[in-house]
Amino acid sequence: MSRYEKEQSIVGHLRMAPYKPTSGGKPLKKKRRSGASTRVAAAWRMAATSLRKSQRLLSPHLAKIGAEVAVFATARKLATLIYRLLRWGQPYVDEGAAAYERRYEQNRLLSLKSRAHQLGYELVQTG
Repeated sequence: MSRYEKEQSIVGHLRMAPYKPTSGGKPLKKKRRSGASTRVAAAWRMAATSLRKSQRLLSPHLAKIGAEVAVFATARKLATLIYRLLRWGQPYVDEGAAAYERRYEQNRLLSLKSRAHQLGYELVQTG
């Protein structure tokens, strides 16, 4: 793992990095990346797909966005978690789906408060 200095390096090597082609600072049409993805990336995508029905931290992420995009994003997240484990010995602590939902709701509330403040309104909690 010492061959890859950053998480982005291994994710790019596995062809799991987001692909945004540009030319001269302007975005080009979205096309599929040339060349096949790696077998390891396919294994990560299968592992991400298997998380769909589990009650783990990463499983609600799969339900929030579209199926193909969610599997790709979750596979990328799994790859970075494994990289951290192998490279630095950082343990993975699963907080569960409830913790993810709680953070998601807090972020939504902060976003709504910010938008209301920008528009000159103030949110008041009822009940």
